Amino acid sequence: MDLLAYWSLLICYTFVSSETPSLIVSSVLTSPFLMEEKGTNGNINKTYRGYIIDLLEELKKKVDFDYDIEISPDGTFGREITPGNWSGTLNEVIQKRVDLAAGPFTITSERAQVVDFSTPFLTTPFGIVLRQPHKAEESIGHRLLRVWDPLKPSVWMMIFISFVVTSTLLYVVSYFNPYEWRRMSRDGEASLREGESFTCMNSFWFVMSALMWQGYTRAPRSIGGRVIVMFWWLFVVISISCYIANLSNLLRIEPNAEHSERMVRVKNLKDLANSDIPYLITKGGAMEEFILNSNARIAQHLRSKGYKTVPSIKEGLERVSKEPTQALALLGESMMIKYYLRTYSCKLYIVEDTSVYRHFAFAFPKDSLNKRRINVAISTTDELGYLNDMNENWFSTSCRGIVFDDSRPELYEIPKFYVLDVGHFSGAMVALAIGLVFGSLVTIIEYLIYKFAEEPEKEKTKTKQAQQRDDTGSEFQPSDRLLTGNKSTTTV
Repeated sequence: MDLLAYWSLLICYTFVSSETPSLIVSSVLTSPFLMEEKGTNGNINKTYRGYIIDLLEELKKKVDFDYDIEISPDGTFGREITPGNWSGTLNEVIQKRVDLAAGPFTITSERAQVVDFSTPFLTTPFGIVLRQPHKAEESIGHRLLRVWDPLKPSVWMMIFISFVVTSTLLYVVSYFNPYEWRRMSRDGEASLREGESFTCMNSFWFVMSALMWQGYTRAPRSIGGRVIVMFWWLFVVISISCYIANLSNLLRIEPNAEHSERMVRVKNLKDLANSDIPYLITKGGAMEEFILNSNARIAQHLRSKGYKTVPSIKEGLERVSKEPTQALALLGESMMIKYYLRTYSCKLYIVEDTSVYRHFAFAFPKDSLNKRRINVAISTTDELGYLNDMNENWFSTSCRGIVFDDSRPELYEIPKFYVLDVGHFSGAMVALAIGLVFGSLVTIIEYLIYKFAEEPEKEKTKTKQAQQRDDTGSEFQPSDRLLTGNKSTTTV
């Protein structure tokens, strides 16, 4: 009889265990994890969609089970109201009214004391949402004056004075230097047009054409003039190179560069805590729990800075998007934020702080027999890459650059711009001054050499040539007289 009873119980157990188990899954309606399908009415035969549904369907392929979704009675995940008393979905799990709770349940030490968590199916860092710097419209006046911004007014004045001094000195050298075109033209060694190459107006025009990197028809002939021109060219090359380099850097900076630079300085939670940018957090969320309860240094900094709360991430994003000063941040789980960012036309971007992570997992009653089976299924799904595909499907966005890439911070840095002053041009100015002085000294030396060496020699040559002409003339005069005298004599 006992043997018959044993075999009967064994057959019944085998029959029951062979049936597909049906699990009651408690959750909360929160996008994108669980959402009610459109078109379902009433409380009977509701259908749901979302990240959790896709995950449960994938787990069903690894572990054979059925499930029914039950929404939390108070619509919350649950928190500890009084010591030992919890609300929301967690209370349903603790009281074992459901087999598990599925949703974005963050694993915390307080929750782990009353429920068992599965292997995390989603790991997310905290994210900081900021508004993309607005591209301000430049005024017409600012656009017209922007090309002069690379150099300070003192530098422009210095360049003008250098132009006037160099042109004047080049004219003086060309006028008095005996080896220049003017003197050669006067001596008949050059044409009249060549002699007019470096008049007062042409000297200024020659220096201006060099400043504008234009060509020239005729260069100075004397060594002193060429020295002056050579050092002026050196000054021009340095000036124009510095101007073009600084202008190209200036044009890369937005009109509101100060605001943009303040925004890109926020690369993690520590930067936000040290900045003057206020921030928002969702009321009762994991971020608020971290700030209020954690003893981490960054949590203490954020707590001392102060914050404001919003009912949901969506409302927080609305406030950040519409903030007039563009200086407002929202803190929360990165994955949740990325989902909502898809609807904001790339006006916002997120900075992920990888020093603090939060793990989402299923919650089971203590010592649940289903925990091990679900853990194996989650691990298998992760190894096959399905979890990563689901994350791409639900949390990716078409906006490029929406996530701050801390591995390449140079992409977000505002180019440094420094207006060049007279101090930056002191080297070029000194070089030009040396060239002008050196060219003047060479001109003086050339004048002295000509005055005391070549000019007497030229005078001797001219005198000798004159004497030769006179001698040539005297040779013809006696013969003429002789002929005349003969004629007279013959006549007589």
